[in-house]
Amino acid sequence: MKKLILAFAVAAFAALPAIAAENPWVGTWKLDMAKSHFTGDTFTFSKAANGMMHFSDGSIESYDFNVDGKPYQAWGNRTATWTADGNNAWNQVVEVDGKTLATIHRSLSADGKTLSNTYTGTKPDGSSFNDTATYTRVSGTKGLEGKWRSTKVTVSAPDNFVISEPSAGTMRWELPSEKASVEGKADGSDLTINGPTLPPGMTIAFKPEGRHKFSYVEKLNGKVQGYGIQTLAADGKSYTDVSWSPGKESEKQTAFYVKQ
Repeated sequence: MKKLILAFAVAAFAALPAIAAENPWVGTWKLDMAKSHFTGDTFTFSKAANGMMHFSDGSIESYDFNVDGKPYQAWGNRTATWTADGNNAWNQVVEVDGKTLATIHRSLSADGKTLSNTYTGTKPDGSSFNDTATYTRVSGTKGLEGKWRSTKVTVSAPDNFVISEPSAGTMRWELPSEKASVEGKADGSDLTINGPTLPPGMTIAFKPEGRHKFSYVEKLNGKVQGYGIQTLAADGKSYTDVSWSPGKESEKQTAFYVKQ
């Protein structure tokens, strides 16, 4: 569930060139789930040639695993450990450097058409989360194998983002709950994103598309991980962040942020 364990940690930063007027992006912003759209993303489970299970989001994350309680290398610096939890239910522990980032409980409905995921864990600041996502089967007939599409997402504690301007033309973005930050200019250069749970080599580059709009590219060790466009409302009280993964333009998702 990339939007819940990755993208929230890297997708809400904005910057402006030095201007005489007050920077409208500066302030504290909070995600409004009611006006956001996080459904429609897809992933697949399949049997790999080596007999293991294979997970793919069709873009940036792809790895093989067994449901055997052993850790397997997943995206970036994360490992995934899978165990069975009775019939048609599984627990997955996602770790970073041996520390648990999230526990995912996946439960398949009796008719095999719905997969319900619950994401729990503790953020770097000590706060907890309990998020859910419901997926419906697109293909396949039994078990996890097949393609799945999200139809409902809930976030228990939407994060606050703090944007400041330490010096003219230089912006600083902070996500306190993740202890994550990035600082720099919106000139198209890759800016390093720092945070205890983020993979080394994570960067983001912004390009202004006018005073109230930015496009951006996220990369991991130089490889594109995502694209996005941020647009500030005319009254400066909210902005939208439309993002998508490489090759998945048809699965764009929209986050709606409100100024506090």
